[in-house]
Amino acid sequence: MLEHLPDAVTLSRAVRDAAGSAVDMRLEYMNAAARAGQPDGVAPLGGLCSELWPPMAHNGSFAACMRVLNTGRAEHGAFHWTQASTYRAADYEYQATRLGPDHLLWVLRDNSERVLRAELLAQLTAGLATAGTLAHIMTILTEQIMPAIGAMVGAAVLGEAGSDQYTVRHIHDAEQPAQAPAPFSITAPYPMAHTARTGQALFFSDPAERTEAFPEAAPFFTERYHSTAVLPLTTEDHLFGAVSFHFDTRHEFTDSERDFLAAVVGQCAQGIERVRLHQEAAYKQAQLEALAEISAVLAASLGPGPIAPFDNMVSAFVPRIADGCLVYTVDRTGQPELAALAHRDPAQQQALRAMLEEFPPRLDAEGGVGAVIRTGRHELVTDVPSELDRLARSPHHRAALHKLMPAASWLAVPMTRPEGVIGAIVLIQSTPAHTLFTERDIPFAEELARRATQTLVQARHFAVQSEVAHYLQQSLLPPDLPHIPGVEIAACYHPGDQGTLVGGDFYDIVPTTPASWALTIGDVCGKGPTAAALTGLVRHTARAAGRWNSEPRAVLQAVNDAIIAGSSTHIFCTAAHADLDTSTSPMRLRLALGGHPHPLLRRADGTVVRIGTAGTFLGVLANPPLHTTETDLHPGDLLLFFTDGVTERRSSTSMFSEEGVRDLLAAMPHSSAAETVAALEEEIVAYGVKAPEDDIAMLAIRIT
Repeated sequence: MLEHLPDAVTLSRAVRDAAGSAVDMRLEYMNAAARAGQPDGVAPLGGLCSELWPPMAHNGSFAACMRVLNTGRAEHGAFHWTQASTYRAADYEYQATRLGPDHLLWVLRDNSERVLRAELLAQLTAGLATAGTLAHIMTILTEQIMPAIGAMVGAAVLGEAGSDQYTVRHIHDAEQPAQAPAPFSITAPYPMAHTARTGQALFFSDPAERTEAFPEAAPFFTERYHSTAVLPLTTEDHLFGAVSFHFDTRHEFTDSERDFLAAVVGQCAQGIERVRLHQEAAYKQAQLEALAEISAVLAASLGPGPIAPFDNMVSAFVPRIADGCLVYTVDRTGQPELAALAHRDPAQQQALRAMLEEFPPRLDAEGGVGAVIRTGRHELVTDVPSELDRLARSPHHRAALHKLMPAASWLAVPMTRPEGVIGAIVLIQSTPAHTLFTERDIPFAEELARRATQTLVQARHFAVQSEVAHYLQQSLLPPDLPHIPGVEIAACYHPGDQGTLVGGDFYDIVPTTPASWALTIGDVCGKGPTAAALTGLVRHTARAAGRWNSEPRAVLQAVNDAIIAGSSTHIFCTAAHADLDTSTSPMRLRLALGGHPHPLLRRADGTVVRIGTAGTFLGVLANPPLHTTETDLHPGDLLLFFTDGVTERRSSTSMFSEEGVRDLLAAMPHSSAAETVAALEEEIVAYGVKAPEDDIAMLAIRIT
């Protein structure tokens, strides 16, 4: 730490007489600043201070050191050193402090211009250490450095990280308004371009020198630009720009001043590099977070319903990573189709959408989305105005394109599968919100496109599977509910959240005689093809058995026998089978339960009771306990059959349960069958935060 201080620091050990009083000091340490003051730059360690620096005895500082060593009280003072043969001549301020019983710490501050420059560098280092943005560094240059060195005008040329693009920033001009950053070419015949390109510092004490070296730049310099210094922004081997200082008076630019200016600009270069590294790390972290969030959004987009995963994706992406984002997919004719669009500026979003509706991308275009989809190659554009002119199909198209400005760059990447390109993602960057897209952003964009491609393929596959599952499920349910005189009938089937799998819930109602009807509801274990096959077996067995024997217990026994005979695996189902005789008054219902939830009967007076006697699952035992019970149904009575997807519907803290069904039935004492089923379905779906996981089936009859 002491080695890096701008002040001269020495550490000496006391030489004491027989009485213990300090009479001299022997030098033990000199820091870099103290050694630099020596005529030969070497620390004369081990020597007596009275012999090394005799002038100390004349200016009073030696006596002060002895007092400090004897009393332990620190002292400070000032003197003018004139003997350059022993130490650099200058005005000094000192501080003497005793360390322990015998050591003296001597701090010597040079009050000359050199020290003032060192202090300025120290302040600059401290300020740059807290600078978190490039704008903050430009402020430090403007408010601290420019006034300190006497410059009136200055500018900085900075290369965009990871790009060959450069931008000029005016950091100070007392007589001109602030100017926005502008593109800059380092191949131009100007001093700033030369230094930014070669790393060579330039110093011109008068205009004639500058004009002779760079005649093409002369028109840009007025009388205020008398002397000029241009220094490279470089860190180790990385050259990324230049800084210029212009003075309205003549500067000779001595070696010491050149070194000082180089140190100032070098500190700024370190600060800029640190800010860029921090921003790069933050940008990469934002990319990783965006990928994680987008992956979650895309995964959550897979489910029943239309395929629209990309609206959520672009919303998560803008403005965290880009100012705008477009997603295109290839339709069935092979043409690009806009799937999603977002921009941080609502006006730009509206203009972009209007332009794309009027001038959609074409596959034969030389650039843009059409070219990316046709070729399967990414496109990085940083010269946006030129590219827009090249893509314009007509003057009207060109005008529409230029309404999209300001735009600094865009990056388009294909969404590719082995069999070809299925879409493209376009990222747009505007100024001054973000920096330009560069080659460093391509891997991230390609990873984004890869994940989006997987989601699109899965979504399309999901849609096909859902459609197949839907039609297969419909084939396992009656196409239409029959008309039974004196009876209202309503039913519903609500699939669980695995929309691509056929569920095992079903219901059926068929005539067995002119006045009798068989009602069946069941729940087959599992999902998918196996469950579909078992559902078909159970449904059709119950139909056939009911025509030969209307006894519900016998029908369920026949179903049980069919399951055991037709399967080598451990599969089973629950079922409720009833026979409704409409020829009697009141109507007579016979019911058997095979491990299925009890139906609930809401009487005309509003009371709710469960009916039936519990039985065993079907397909487990050869002769399961099954019982037939009889119930009279009067006008106004409503009987509700349901599967366990109704009662086992969960919220975050509880289950809907049979009590929930009872409460709803009691709350609607005079509702029709259709009204009851619709209300119950709505209540169950809304009960949990997520969509129902299990299938739901209900069948209701109401005697009129």
